[in-house]
Amino acid sequence: MKPPFKLDAHPRRPRPLLSEPPADYFDKLPMHIMTRLPRAEAPGTAAGGRWLAWLSPALRTGLASVAVLGGFAASFYLSGPPAAGSASAATASLDAVPRTELVGYLLTSGARVETTDLAVLTAANPGLANGFLQATEDELTEALDAQPSEDLTYLL
Repeated sequence: MKPPFKLDAHPRRPRPLLSEPPADYFDKLPMHIMTRLPRAEAPGTAAGGRWLAWLSPALRTGLASVAVLGGFAASFYLSGPPAAGSASAATASLDAVPRTELVGYLLTSGARVETTDLAVLTAANPGLANGFLQATEDELTEALDAQPSEDLTYLL
C-alpha cells in the first residue's frame, strides 16, 4: 500500500524572480500587435459601396429601412389580389343545391346550428327566408310568441 501524499512533506523549488516589463509595455502592446497583422481592404471601400461610407450612420439606417419596407410593399403589390375563382366556385356549387334541401339539412339535429346562428344570419339579410318560408305574418307571430325566450334582443 502506498503512503498518503502530503504536500507539506515535499520541498518547494525556488521560483525565479520575474523581471519588470518595460515602461508603457501594456499600453503599446495592442498597437504593436495591430501593426503585425496583414492589412485587408475594408468591405465598405469596395467599388460599389464607397458612396455608403460618405453617408451618416442615421442616413444609412434610414436607407436600409426604406429598402426593406419597399421590398415588403412590392411583394404585396406584385402578389396581386386574392384568387376569386375559388370563392365563386364555392358559391356556384352552393347555389346549385335546392333551398328546401339546405333548410332540411340545417334543421337536422346533426348540423348543430343554433337559433342564434340563424338569427344573426337573418339580421344581416332580412329577406333571406322569403324564398323558402311560406307562412303568413300571423302564423309567424303566433309561433314566435309561443317560444320561451329570456333574451329580448331578437323579439324586438
